[in-house]
Amino acid sequence: MLWIILFIVGLLVLLAGLVPMLLNGRSKKSAAAIAIGAILLAAGITGVVIDPRLPLTMPNIAAIEDAVTGNAEPEASPQSAEPVPEASASPAAPVRVVEPAQVPEAQPASSAKDESQLEPTPLPDPVPVTTTTVPGGEPDPLTAGTPPTPVPSPAAAPAEDSIAALALAAQQPKDQAAFATVIKTSKADFDAADDVERESIQPQRAAAICQALPKPEIKNWVGTVQAADKASGGRLTVTVALPDGTLVKTWNNAMSDIDDNTLVPAGTPLAQAFGKLKPGDPVRFAGSFFTDEMDCYRSSRLALTQSMMEPSFLFRFTSVEKL
Repeated sequence: MLWIILFIVGLLVLLAGLVPMLLNGRSKKSAAAIAIGAILLAAGITGVVIDPRLPLTMPNIAAIEDAVTGNAEPEASPQSAEPVPEASASPAAPVRVVEPAQVPEAQPASSAKDESQLEPTPLPDPVPVTTTTVPGGEPDPLTAGTPPTPVPSPAAAPAEDSIAALALAAQQPKDQAAFATVIKTSKADFDAADDVERESIQPQRAAAICQALPKPEIKNWVGTVQAADKASGGRLTVTVALPDGTLVKTWNNAMSDIDDNTLVPAGTPLAQAFGKLKPGDPVRFAGSFFTDEMDCYRSSRLALTQSMMEPSFLFRFTSVEKL
């Protein structure tokens, strides 16, 4: 343990020299303390690494510390110095510390086995529970002999949206009605066809749409506002559902709309008109489709099945009014 003592003493001596030097300035005494402390620290570190036999003994270390801190007594004359026993002059033998062996904690006898090897613990007997039926309450399905008979629900009334769609369909102009007929017929044919036949139904529908609607510009069409939301820059993205369920809509982002200019600019009369509407409002509108070879007019659906069964077309609105 001598090297530990050397390390601690060296650290104390080094601090005893550094602190006065920082507070009062450099002096011979502080410089000597720093030098001695550094030597002792180096000796302690060397002992940690290689465990050498150091020639310093405990009395000599105490004398060095007293000399540095100023507490050393005047040296005795050679005549009055008492002889030092030979045993104290010899270097101290290194002490080997033997750490006590760790005794493992006692474990319960049952933990010596794996859980899969333990004997199963018998379950306690079930406790009988008495239930009380409240008069007028529903029978308990756990105690009743037969499950309760479901009460038939009344016949559902026609949906309001279906009624509104029929009312709007009656107001369709001729070109819109012809367009809706083509969409409805093509959807039924596509649904009944097999995978091979479906490939030919799309071009057939495109030809029928171009025949029913020769020009992409339309006016006085009717529908229901499905969404009118703000995009980047305050422009509006608009979706209108036709009475047959077909959607006519703008792009939903400015990046895709760079070439088509379908988004409704903010501050325009058209934007103000859409701003007064809410989802579900019936409207009469005008605008134009975008020509496309595959669908006659450009579809906003990418997949074939969606394009035929859930038709949606890109559209640029020019006017709108609430019905």
